[in-house]
Amino acid sequence: NGAHLTTGGTWTNGSSRAFKEAVEAIDPGQVLQRVLDLGISRWRYIGSDEGAHIGPMAEDFHAAFSTGSDAQHIATVDADGVALAAIQGLNAKLEAEKRLLGERMQRLDADNQALRADLGELRALLAQRPPADGAPH
Repeated sequence: NGAHLTTGGTWTNGSSRAFKEAVEAIDPGQVLQRVLDLGISRWRYIGSDEGAHIGPMAEDFHAAFSTGSDAQHIATVDADGVALAAIQGLNAKLEAEKRLLGERMQRLDADNQALRADLGELRALLAQRPPADGAPH
């Protein structure tokens, strides 16, 4: 599929449509929820001195997303795809909340304008009414 390590040391996955089959749409909201439910840990490889890493356990990732050829490895293309889908899911969630808040703000603004009009009418009525004690107001 054209995956390779560049001369600069960057792993590059083949990702052209020409390399793919059985393409299915996913629900970014479901992916986001699965990412939120996924345990993320700090860990080191047994017997390695390369330092600590952060990420999920492959078994949990495989159970959540059913990707890859086994439950002991996470392909970088899958981790990247899950992260991008979760970002889309988060954006959709934020846009929906923004729309609802905008609608609520419009209702509150309309209510506020109506209350201001009512208050103005009440003030006008009070200004026309003689004071109860006969003193000017």
